[in-house]
Amino acid sequence: MQENAVKKIFIIGYSVNKGGVENYIDGLTASLDQERYKIVYSLPVMEIDGKIWRRPPNRHDYFRYRLFWRRFFRDNKFDVLYYNTCDVVSIEMLRFAKSARIPVRVIHSHCTGNQQAINKPLNLFHRLSERHNRRVLDRYATRFLACSQEAGEWMFDGRPFTVVKNGISLSKFRYSEENRRKVRRQIGVENEFLIGLLGRLDPQKNPLYAIRILQEFMARSSDARAVFLGDGELRGQTDEAAARAGVQNRVIFMGNVNNVSEWLSAFDVLLMPSLFEGTPFALIEAQANGLPCVVSSAVSRDVDQTGLISFVDLEEPPEVWASALLQARGRRNPEAVEKLAAAGYDVKNMAQTVAAILEETSPCR
Repeated sequence: MQENAVKKIFIIGYSVNKGGVENYIDGLTASLDQERYKIVYSLPVMEIDGKIWRRPPNRHDYFRYRLFWRRFFRDNKFDVLYYNTCDVVSIEMLRFAKSARIPVRVIHSHCTGNQQAINKPLNLFHRLSERHNRRVLDRYATRFLACSQEAGEWMFDGRPFTVVKNGISLSKFRYSEENRRKVRRQIGVENEFLIGLLGRLDPQKNPLYAIRILQEFMARSSDARAVFLGDGELRGQTDEAAARAGVQNRVIFMGNVNNVSEWLSAFDVLLMPSLFEGTPFALIEAQANGLPCVVSSAVSRDVDQTGLISFVDLEEPPEVWASALLQARGRRNPEAVEKLAAAGYDVKNMAQTVAAILEETSPCR
């Protein structure tokens, strides 16, 4: 390949249900040199050079599934496969990419636990698959990336990896008094203490326990309100839990929004009792805004770059979480964004790190 030729990158891990991985991919691809890289996302329907490819929905018809991907990689001749994932139950895409002699095959760990194992243990097939795939990862991947030290250690079993910080456009998330007033007017809040919760309403984010925490905190603070930004499979159950707890009139479910940066200025504290995380974008964004955060101890410790994050063990009762929220009151620090910039959390730094990896010419082993 000529040195200055366009490189074709196939990115796996993107979906229409926006979350942290999608935020990472959006920020990365927007910051890469558009003339240097041609990005293709793995989507149900893909158009490449005028040809339509319809991805098989699952692996149930494995012969058809394997045939599609072998043909796809053979015909499109990618230079890099970039596999963003939260588990290694399946690494077939890396196998197919190696068979197609794609020279650079990157796997990027975005989590510190397997979401499939939250409500029930993984079945025997998944346990065996994950155990086997961890052992053979380096047969198929040429580079290992992780959103945090913990995420890399959890997935890669002692192999060397590179931590890629979840960079954001720091200026976009700076605190704004104007945004604070605008958003608070929108929901009918003036001087109340407003707690924010960001992310999908799914088991990993632990929204039902969040309601118990809010119930305890609201019993202590008559001016407290809360807003959930995001949607998901537990939306109905979370709404019902708020009603049972008697706080439904003080909790607002906004669903998915496209102006998170404005909402952060409206909040007084961010609550995140997640069962596990890598380095959540929400916490980087909140710190850029100067917003204090109360999060579970399952979140990677290296996310705290500003001293604005308080960690609470998930085994602690709601009373302890409520006390932590009280202690966070009044701790906003709009100048914290400078610490994030110094620590390399600007999206441009992230893109430079990844671009150097994309430019590698790994032998097809």
